[in-house]
Amino acid sequence: MRITDKKDYPSYLYKVYSSWLGKIIGIRLGAPVEGWTDEKIKEKYHDRHGYLLDYGIFAADDDSNGPLFFVRALLKKNEITSEDIGNVFLNYIQEYSGFFWWGGVGVSSEHTAYENLKNGIKAPHSGSIEKNGLTIAEQIGGQIFSDCWGYVSGYDCDLAKELAIKASRVTHDGNGVQGAIFVAVAITLAMKEKDIYSVIDGAMEYLDKDMEYYQVMKIIKDFYNEHPEDYHLCFRYIKDNYGYDKYPGVCHIIPNSCLMMMAMCYGEGGFDKTMEMLNNCGWDTDCNCGNVGSILGALVGVRNIDSKWIEPINDILNASSCIGSENITTVSESAKLFSRLAFKLNGIEINDERHFDLPYATEGFFGDCKADEGLKCKGEVYKYSYYLGDDIYDSRYDPEFSPTIYPGYTIKVKADKDIVVFAETLNGKRYEAVNSLKIPSGTNLFIHKYGFKTDEYTVKDIVIEHTPELDYDFKDYKVDVYGPRYEGDSKYNLRGFVKHHGKYELENGLKLNGLITSGSLYDRYSEIDVELTVLDENYDFSIIFNCTGYMHYSAIRFNNGRVSLTRKDNEENVFSNSDFFIEKGHKILLKTRILNGRIILCDFSESYVDLGNINELYGLVGLSSRNGSAIRFLGLKLQ
Repeated sequence: MRITDKKDYPSYLYKVYSSWLGKIIGIRLGAPVEGWTDEKIKEKYHDRHGYLLDYGIFAADDDSNGPLFFVRALLKKNEITSEDIGNVFLNYIQEYSGFFWWGGVGVSSEHTAYENLKNGIKAPHSGSIEKNGLTIAEQIGGQIFSDCWGYVSGYDCDLAKELAIKASRVTHDGNGVQGAIFVAVAITLAMKEKDIYSVIDGAMEYLDKDMEYYQVMKIIKDFYNEHPEDYHLCFRYIKDNYGYDKYPGVCHIIPNSCLMMMAMCYGEGGFDKTMEMLNNCGWDTDCNCGNVGSILGALVGVRNIDSKWIEPINDILNASSCIGSENITTVSESAKLFSRLAFKLNGIEINDERHFDLPYATEGFFGDCKADEGLKCKGEVYKYSYYLGDDIYDSRYDPEFSPTIYPGYTIKVKADKDIVVFAETLNGKRYEAVNSLKIPSGTNLFIHKYGFKTDEYTVKDIVIEHTPELDYDFKDYKVDVYGPRYEGDSKYNLRGFVKHHGKYELENGLKLNGLITSGSLYDRYSEIDVELTVLDENYDFSIIFNCTGYMHYSAIRFNNGRVSLTRKDNEENVFSNSDFFIEKGHKILLKTRILNGRIILCDFSESYVDLGNINELYGLVGLSSRNGSAIRFLGLKLQ
């Protein structure tokens, strides 16, 4: 089986969506008891079936963050290396916040690898045994993030293995890489095979038979063949021989992989039976259930998964990358990304702009609505453009959000009859129009929700025109609180912005030593205005634009009487330099314009500097200050 034509896309998308949804179900099921023993789970939840906790809107999780963003190394090229994926790692991850567990260098594999990458140690050396030692290299992370390489493989097990190796070696080595291979190949096979045992046997053929990972997986599989009647016997065997006490580190791959093999064998391909058995065994429950849920989802398909698992998710997928608007997405939308990449790797371009075409794919709309070949609605339905603290269950993995809908955007909706389109601000003000709504501009105006309403109707399509008109007044600005973090303190978010690194405070404006961004990757604009005061004679700050992540952005940099146009694409380059003095203590308005393919900088006096060739402004916009500069930003406008 292989991808040969565009006509293969709908069936492939369905399988990827089913697999990805299976992973999201597993994460949600296992999250409440992550790290627990089986005894503690039984004492607390007894023999409860289904989800253990009603999360409502689940905030974010490392198990879904990884696949969602690491795969983007394939957006611009088909042949990628471990170094390319390491650069993606740095591009989308906030420094020391969100995305994964920042447990410390020498404790957390991902934290250790991140520090290596940041300090110029390229992948795959960043995750090697040679650099980090055996214990760090063989924790579970190489396995839990590898599902996406099965999604983009296009039924090609060799490709799934190749990509899984390249990706997992950014952070892991040894048995950690073997686990990544197993999961990616098993998902690829599950899209083609009919039973779980064929998937298991086929995936094991891609492993190194001299490695412990293969050997223990074979032992557990053989144990099942000898004792197929009771999984408790196998579980006891695993605890006695391959338990956490037998392996170093916080979360070693071998004990958890043994549980995965046990559950897949004794679960006999049944989704409910397998997932509940695995979760009840404890240890790294969300990781284990996520990987196995992904394999089973690909095997059985979404239409054969009980709705009790799917409906509470409501197609919502939140993340905790450094791009706030990308942290609010959906299971169905991201499944289309994976599927498009699979076809891209086979030389076939897919432009899938359909909405609500997959089962349960509500795209996060709440109300009386149901998705499958259109969103069938009664009355008012809405979705979130931006979350406040009370909207999501917790601040798991520290997500920071930027809105998905901004002032200046136009929302166009195609339905089977005229409907009212609305947008609601954080303070409850509503804007409404029939079929198409352009959101008006306003100072510190944020869209909380948007949606549509009439008596009974079917929505077929939504088009968002990304033409922002932003007006931030930092002299009167808000910080949003999202509740307790793992460390016990509270999670705060500078409203609408994501902090890549550094610190900020609001004191008669925004005092910043670091880098913050807002906006969408799809934004197009032509003017940026920044009002500020320099508080020290030595200053070094930038206006950020054309930004698609921390490793890819343009900047106008102001540094002690000089202004320069710079571009960072993994490395920073300077394209122009001019004199431009800013006096300490004086308020200044800096205007950036695009005129005839040139980028022009103006000040209050309308004197200007031609900084060079740039045809358009796009993507995220932001501000940065470095080297301890004392800058008070007073306002930011975009149109």
